[in-house]
Amino acid sequence: MQKNSSFTTPFDFIMEKTSADQTERTSLLLVTGAIEQGGRVMAALLRKGPLVGVTGSALVRNIQGEEVQKLDQIGQDTFLSLFRRSRAVMSVLSEEAEQPDNLPYDQKNPLLVAMDPLDGSSNISVNAPIGSIFAVFHPPLSSSTAPEDLFLKAASPVLSAYLLYSVSTSLVLSFSGETRVFTLDPDTGEFLGADMPFRFPENGKIYSTNEAYLPHWEKSLQEYVFWIKSERNPAMILRYIGALVGDFHRNLLKGGIYLYPAEAGEKSSGKLRLLYEAYPMAHIAKNSGGIATDGKQDILSIVPRSIHQRVPLVVGPSDLVCEFHERTGNPLPGR
Repeated sequence: MQKNSSFTTPFDFIMEKTSADQTERTSLLLVTGAIEQGGRVMAALLRKGPLVGVTGSALVRNIQGEEVQKLDQIGQDTFLSLFRRSRAVMSVLSEEAEQPDNLPYDQKNPLLVAMDPLDGSSNISVNAPIGSIFAVFHPPLSSSTAPEDLFLKAASPVLSAYLLYSVSTSLVLSFSGETRVFTLDPDTGEFLGADMPFRFPENGKIYSTNEAYLPHWEKSLQEYVFWIKSERNPAMILRYIGALVGDFHRNLLKGGIYLYPAEAGEKSSGKLRLLYEAYPMAHIAKNSGGIATDGKQDILSIVPRSIHQRVPLVVGPSDLVCEFHERTGNPLPGR
């Protein structure tokens, strides 16, 4: 297939948003290139997973206590290897590893990567959408070299991305105040997208949550869900895939709010991981005209206490998230 001249690539996007004398440009290009290549590898495997025996359980559990699927481990090994080969990454934090992996680098401005190499792996066996999530950080200025401290002391992401493996393979990349959406062309192996920023559409009517947990939520959250279904004008409709990437992507394109609250009295304070699930989605939402909170405060304002810290997550267009906060009695300051 001949490349349409109106399309652009992730390389073009990074080049456009960085200046020639910006010393981090090369590292950003190398890290983005590694994410693209990992997406190609994983998309190819997922297309024929059952035929080559890579679906099913790996018969081990990760640091979260969750059953690891074979493709979870393949995703971990694939992206870690590509970040290592890039020579632009100082350390990688993953859902699948207890501690970050320090990597060799020779770029002057190496980066940190936090990732969920395969989000929604429970969907693999039923051929439903799954994804990979990444947050890229500048290392902190502190002289501490402890791998865990690097991520706990890093500022908000400089770049965030996710890959969605479904009918087609999408790469959503957020950098320098903009979000771009790219699609993998299987004929050329290129990720191609429109040369324009992507924004949440206004007046979204979708909400995404697992209502099976509703009886365990705080009363204000239960009342909110009842209101958006039966009293709000117009009422909202439930759409839920059960994979953060899939639900967020649909809402980014169609307009909708995603809710994963903590259960009432829950000591763990939520389920989604701050550094490699909530942070990147919050960064992408912010650069797409949206907001992400934990139900009380902006996700990007939360200082992590541990590398695998869990949080509740409410994310979507600004109007829907602000409406959620108003209805649940926690209005956002300045909104």
